[in-house]
Amino acid sequence: MEFKNKIFDGEYEVSEVQINNDGQIFRGLLYFPAERFKKPYPLVIYFHGFPELFSLTENVKKYKYILDLGYSLIVFNFRGYRISEGSISIGSQISDSLKIIEFVKIMAKRKIFDINSINIIGYDFGAYIALMVCSRIETINKLIIVSPIIDLRKHVYSEDFPRALSYINRFLPSYINGIENIEEFIKSTKEELDYDQLQIERFINQLKLKKLKIIIGESDKLTPIAEINSIFQGVNINYELSIINGADHDFNDDEELEKLNKEIIKFFI
Repeated sequence: MEFKNKIFDGEYEVSEVQINNDGQIFRGLLYFPAERFKKPYPLVIYFHGFPELFSLTENVKKYKYILDLGYSLIVFNFRGYRISEGSISIGSQISDSLKIIEFVKIMAKRKIFDINSINIIGYDFGAYIALMVCSRIETINKLIIVSPIIDLRKHVYSEDFPRALSYINRFLPSYINGIENIEEFIKSTKEELDYDQLQIERFINQLKLKKLKIIIGESDKLTPIAEINSIFQGVNINYELSIINGADHDFNDDEELEKLNKEIIKFFI
């Protein structure tokens, strides 16, 4: 498969991705590594967090080193986020993830991607979605989760959650669709969390991927290290835990980001 009218961002070929899910379009970008690398390419798919503060191109820039390792890279917005249609929910994000995997499998059949090296980076809430997906399918080779939000019930039932949603509605109104009615959104999200299959304790022992790595800041207040250790006691595969000294949830410091990127590179080489 070759894309017509190729577009390049520097040395990287890039294509827009639009996927129809239940009549709604979610959008992303697909970047290919430089021409010195040959097909079929290993692939990394990026699952973003909540709320998604970065544009697609900003996320590509953050993970450019993935391309320089010879991987293709897909970044996208789940439905309800930024440039994608629809409204957000846990279920819609799981469904979108499975649609992305369907797309990847088609590309692999056409010898674009290496079906034995389909990998995910999941950040924040995207880490929870990635874990859920990896409990349902056997396609994923490696998963790395960064600053994972995994105890959803804790956050949704927190007194801070309505205030966070109110802040997003007021100051980031174009970033998320579906939270305008805060009371209704929280109610529907709690109803989703009542389903056993969406509770991490129910699926953390059913992961079907080959390798798992967790990266977390030493001072992450949203997901303390003790919470990671507690929840992942039930995991059914071995995993690697990397703790970045001094880092909080967002890795804003340049030195912390450098340490984070080194951990990711080490996992993918």
